[in-house]
Amino acid sequence: MRSAFWWTWLAALALLYVWLLWKTKTWGAVLRSGRNKKKGEPAPIAEPFRAWLELPPLNNRILPWLHRPQAHLALLHGGICSNERLAGWAAQTIGLSYLTLLLAGLLGALSGGGAEMAVLGIVVAALLPLLRAREIGKRVEERRRMIVLELPELLSRLLLLVNAGENVLRALEKCLHRRKGTAAEHPLYLELSHALESLKRGETYAWAMEEFGRRCAVPEAKLFATTVIMNSRRGGETFVASLQELSRTLWERRKAMARTLGEQASSKMAFPLAIIFLLILILVGAPSLLMMST
Repeated sequence: MRSAFWWTWLAALALLYVWLLWKTKTWGAVLRSGRNKKKGEPAPIAEPFRAWLELPPLNNRILPWLHRPQAHLALLHGGICSNERLAGWAAQTIGLSYLTLLLAGLLGALSGGGAEMAVLGIVVAALLPLLRAREIGKRVEERRRMIVLELPELLSRLLLLVNAGENVLRALEKCLHRRKGTAAEHPLYLELSHALESLKRGETYAWAMEEFGRRCAVPEAKLFATTVIMNSRRGGETFVASLQELSRTLWERRKAMARTLGEQASSKMAFPLAIIFLLILILVGAPSLLMMST
């Protein structure tokens, strides 16, 4: 009876997926995405779910409920998250939940498990969307932390080059060039490279720096961009004094964040240390208790 239940489970999931492929007409898209999948794109199994979510009735009902993931995805991709990107993320999440149910059914069929395996699979599949939403929230927080910690370093190098006689644009280019190997990985230098590329395309200096602050979506980066825009035209001692004042402010914020990270690290270590202490007490006290009982 148990094996029949699990094989019925697997057959129902397979028929559901085949029905989605037929309904959304994504057979070819699944095959093409499986052969030519690029980094960052949804898995091929998510194609029918994405096509299903992009249908106007479902798109209008489901995607407005994903306001928080959309905001986080926008912060991770230059301040813009289209409905297509959001639908791709939601489709990948549904695909992972579907694979979880499929894996639970396969394990139940092979091991002859009971209903507990089905309940566990359903619970894990239901929690996956929440975990993925929490994961992108952590990515946004990590991105903000990286920008805040690196911005004083960038400002110090910029101030040094400006004092040496470089103009602001050349100084920013040199700062980016020195971090060329990590520019594609660090969000601050990635957004700075976007700003410099927009200047090369003919955009105004003020617009490029405003876009830099908007794409970073961090108050400290917006303050940096505003200070550079307001004082770069004045030049001379006024500009240098403004950068020095901003540098002191950003270093203070970096110190505050470093203290916060240190406190979080110490609090995270408290529980493992308590467990180790209890284990030591058990290892030391158990022989004495056994000797007393004998």
